[in-house]
Amino acid sequence: MNRMRHLPFYSLLALCAFVSCERRNSAARAPEPSPSPTSSVPVESIVAPSAQPSPTATSDFAEVAQSIRPAVIIVSVFDETGHLSANGHGFFVSGDGKFIADRSVMAGGVNAVAKAADGAIYNVSGALAQTPAQNLVLLKADTTRASPFLAPSATALPDIGGTVAVVLSPLERANSVVLEEKISGRFSDEAGEWFDATPALPKTSAGAPVINHRGEVIGIVSFRAGNNSCTIRPAATAGTLLAQVSSNVVATWQTLRTPTASPTATRSPTPAKIPLRGSKLIYAPVPRYPVNAKQLGGGVQGSGSFRVLFDATGHAVAVQTLRSTGNSSLDEAAVSALHEWRSEPGREWSLVVPITFKQ
Repeated sequence: MNRMRHLPFYSLLALCAFVSCERRNSAARAPEPSPSPTSSVPVESIVAPSAQPSPTATSDFAEVAQSIRPAVIIVSVFDETGHLSANGHGFFVSGDGKFIADRSVMAGGVNAVAKAADGAIYNVSGALAQTPAQNLVLLKADTTRASPFLAPSATALPDIGGTVAVVLSPLERANSVVLEEKISGRFSDEAGEWFDATPALPKTSAGAPVINHRGEVIGIVSFRAGNNSCTIRPAATAGTLLAQVSSNVVATWQTLRTPTASPTATRSPTPAKIPLRGSKLIYAPVPRYPVNAKQLGGGVQGSGSFRVLFDATGHAVAVQTLRSTGNSSLDEAAVSALHEWRSEPGREWSLVVPITFKQ
């Protein structure tokens, strides 16, 4: 308390935070469960563990997947309290950061980050289009450079009895990054065509691309809430999503919070908020009032909200501006200080930090 009284009068007045620990659920292969009579399923089931290990991909699939893997990402979704609510896969379909993911993983989220194969982490600004019946969504990541992307086939389909491969992110730890699958059935419903595969697809694969031996993207893994399992939708769905996007469309999270007539995922109760004193922070320097803002005179001030993402080593690997202070100098000062924060090593987690600058 004495130290706080000696801070400069233009220093930070308020600083509070809420944390969330990522629940890492390992996923392996399991026999497909019997159909569920319910039309929705908690998001946690998207990342629920299974029981049987995945087969190792043959050398030809492993080689073809090398060119696919750079475009595959892991998406971490956060709820309105800043808690990590779900993880899923996705893949870029354009060089400007558009990517496809499973809607059940994203639904109900208010923010997300996309983790690329090269270790880059991008903020996800929201959804551009969706096909609720197929449970897929097109989102926009705020990439800082051209992203490697895939061009899903508009006509190619999996062959019954044929072999395909599901390509996961190299950041995936619970499964092999290339899952070899046999197409066991072709079906259709009100949402269109879909394919079953054996062994049963792990639920962490939702949103991942499916390729054939030629390296063509012929399908997308999608979660089916009706029978609590993952299936494969034709890759042509990607074209349907991209066709919905006009030049003036703005990415938004409101789209994913809007109820639809089709089955969508529901979420378990939000975890209790954890006060800052109970967090794992070990170094949290106070943002300093920027000199250039002070020189403007008149008392430039503002309040904003920022999310800090810590990796397993305790380093702040990304800082997202959730709500600007209204002044770029104040925002830069906050982001710069938050990048220096450190936490105890352990799991990845995030911290939402409201900050007020006032003279």
